Amino acid sequence: MDFVKRAAEIREQIIADRRYLHQHPEFGMELPNTCAYVRGRLESMGYTVQDCAGGLTATAGTGGKCVLLRGDMDALKLTEDNDLPYRSTNGYAHMCGHDMHTAILLGAAALLRECALGGTVKFMFQPGEEVMCGAQSMIDAGILENPHVDAALGLHVMTHIANGKLSLRPGAAFAGIDIFRYEVEGTGGHGSALEMTVDPIHALVQIYNALESIVPRESSMFDAVSCSVGHIEGGTMYNIIPSSAMLEGTVRFFNNAAHQRIVARMQSLADGIAHATGTKCVVSHQSLPALVNDPGLCAALEGVFGSIPGLEFSVAEAPLNASEDFALVAERVPTAFLMLGVGVDGGVTNHNPRAVFYDDKLHLASALLAKAAAAYLEM
Repeated sequence: MDFVKRAAEIREQIIADRRYLHQHPEFGMELPNTCAYVRGRLESMGYTVQDCAGGLTATAGTGGKCVLLRGDMDALKLTEDNDLPYRSTNGYAHMCGHDMHTAILLGAAALLRECALGGTVKFMFQPGEEVMCGAQSMIDAGILENPHVDAALGLHVMTHIANGKLSLRPGAAFAGIDIFRYEVEGTGGHGSALEMTVDPIHALVQIYNALESIVPRESSMFDAVSCSVGHIEGGTMYNIIPSSAMLEGTVRFFNNAAHQRIVARMQSLADGIAHATGTKCVVSHQSLPALVNDPGLCAALEGVFGSIPGLEFSVAEAPLNASEDFALVAERVPTAFLMLGVGVDGGVTNHNPRAVFYDDKLHLASALLAKAAAAYLEM
């Protein structure tokens, strides 16, 4: 099949899919309208669709090796600030581009339905990427089995990269993330009687200062790691010592061993400062590993990735600091996860209410995923 030619013929449908999804965004793990729309589109192509942990899956072809293609479907809690006829008005917005990912995957499904395959392609329409639950839930529900997945492909659109620029980075491609939360419990009371209180804010300040030293003083200069605190909360009035206080932040990393070392140190800081201040401190974490592309799979498919007229392919020199829960799939099976520009170089980034996503080249991304999947099954 000439994937690019056929994709051009269904280009308007792919754009229509994207714009419908953009106008009707849903958040989190429950996406009833989105799933209903995707199911209807797949069934209209002749697919048998199965529910999978809040998402959907279907397969093309049969037997042989199995390659998984993924598109995430959830939006952000954000109000869009663009004047578009298909702008969202329900308090959510697809300002990360997952509407595009879903439309691209629907386009790839349409193309793969029409060609003879040397194996099986499994489609993963995923909820809850933004809440870091969707990929794990679908993995737990068996998305990588029956049939067993041998490799996985996907992409993420970027508005700060020029429309049509396509890149791939073998090895670490997206940063891991650890979302941490310190909850400190003391004994509240009046600011005039400190001897009768145990001040959680005093402890929290020490924790904050100690966190600021972890990366520069305890990380190797060869490990790219960052630690930031973005949320601190405690107290209601100037003269009341609160009974509790909290802070939240993130660690970004590419070396999973470095992440585990930092997490251990964060716990020891909590224990030590709690002991010194007489407070109780509970530390919790929600984390994703770095997304690591398989070098062998990337090399095997590099020729395919560079063969789509209208897409300018290059091998990326540096990873992105953003995180992706598709990393959980990449931990388990060889993966190639690409970045596709849909904006302008240096433009407003994803997650901004005024980010602009150009959709005129989405059909080329559908052709790319379909052609790469078919090529992998012939290897």
